Amino acid sequence: MTSVCPTSSTPPGDEVERFYYGFSILHCLPVGMIGENAAGTGTVMRAGTIRRYAEEAGFGTFQVLAIENDFYRFYRLSP
Repeated sequence: MTSVCPTSSTPPGDEVERFYYGFSILHCLPVGMIGENAAGTGTVMRAGTIRRYAEEAGFGTFQVLAIENDFYRFYRLSP
């Protein structure tokens, strides 16, 4: 019997990001899908997703801030 999930590949992201993704699918993503027109965004949003949301919301500039933190990324959005 062959495995559906390959064991020789490594998913993208570091260990903390992969941990958050695991938690996200069990709790945050289902909660993020409640309500009409829900975005369905879970815990981990990469910079490209935040940038897209910012542009759709009308922000003119998007910047990833160079603040070192193992659990959070910090962004600056400006009009």
